[in-house]
Amino acid sequence: MLALATLAAAGVVALVELLLGGARSPASWGYVAAALAFLLSTAQAAPPLAFASRLARGFWGISLRRAADLWVVAGLVTTPLLIVLLTRLPDWHNRPSIWLNWPGAPGVWDAVGITVLLLAGLALLWAGARPDRAAARALRGGSASAWRGTVRAWSVLTLGMKALGGLYLLVLVFVHLLVVSDLALSLVPGWSSPNMPPYHAVTALQAGIATTLLTLAALRYFGGLERYIRRDAFHAAGKLLLSLSLLWFYFTWAELLTYWYGRTPAELHLLDLLMFGPYLGLFAAAALLNFVLPFLVLLWNRVRLTVAGPTLAAALVLLGNYVDRVRIYVAAWSVAGPPRPELDQVPAAQWPGLPEVLVLLGMPAAALLLYLLALRLLPAVSLWEYRAGALLEVERPYLKTRVPVIAKPS
Repeated sequence: MLALATLAAAGVVALVELLLGGARSPASWGYVAAALAFLLSTAQAAPPLAFASRLARGFWGISLRRAADLWVVAGLVTTPLLIVLLTRLPDWHNRPSIWLNWPGAPGVWDAVGITVLLLAGLALLWAGARPDRAAARALRGGSASAWRGTVRAWSVLTLGMKALGGLYLLVLVFVHLLVVSDLALSLVPGWSSPNMPPYHAVTALQAGIATTLLTLAALRYFGGLERYIRRDAFHAAGKLLLSLSLLWFYFTWAELLTYWYGRTPAELHLLDLLMFGPYLGLFAAAALLNFVLPFLVLLWNRVRLTVAGPTLAAALVLLGNYVDRVRIYVAAWSVAGPPRPELDQVPAAQWPGLPEVLVLLGMPAAALLLYLLALRLLPAVSLWEYRAGALLEVERPYLKTRVPVIAKPS
């Protein structure tokens, strides 16, 4: 925690330095935008996996729900970071965007969107933690809690968790639309891709699953929670990760073909800027880490059935998502300037200096520090959901072995 606090403080100092005039070029803010997009696509994209298991009544997801929901605390980092970036955007007049001269756009509405996401996440975490906190208070001999545990209270809590999870997912997708549109698409002349917003959201869900898997592995090996975090959670989440890795290829291929077959000078410049020019190395690394290597790892059922296989694939995806966000946002901010109809030339690659590197390391460190602090207040496993699941599971003999039989209450 001391190391994370040091990195986070260094990142904040570097961000202040950039604000006070230390930015060498607009591309410096591209690295800040990449750090923001990475946290939105990993930490804040983890709770939808818990929501999916609750909505489908997936018994396998009980052990990961609290670990995923706790990542909403990353919103305490991304919310002020986005507000800072909105103040650094170039002049918005006559710039093509999704807003069509809407009053207060983009700054006001982007800030409102990410604030609503933060509040929805905190409400989701608070609601899910009420029974556990009430039980802990009772064990310490504390005062009576507002949580009574009646049949109606449990029913309201169960439905409320699903409703809040659905709201969080909807707002998360909308915020991804805002971020990629205003901090990337609108800054590149002639880049009017309808493919990028869904690509940004889908790859965020991929990286959110990866974040949850790595968190579970850390809690299992370093937190002593092997009893509560079982292998079936890794197996089920690994199948979802495999499918989303295939979707990464689909959306990337769709983006490539659009400009490859058009082949106008402006479209070729876009391909050079984003894929085959100065950031070719980043694009190749993103393709390997987000699609090729996870696909090869998770393709085999024997590997998916282990804990190590999905964890390795998750680590690859997490690194690949960071590389991909740097590629998109640094390239976009490197050509940010006065509005013009199309991109006429591609600048050289803009590599980070010390302040940019500190921001890239410090912002994720701050989110991880907040997560560890949250673990001091709440258990990493939702104990009431674990207990409810245990009441629905029995072992029955089947042929020469015994298998779990799980009840599915209506």
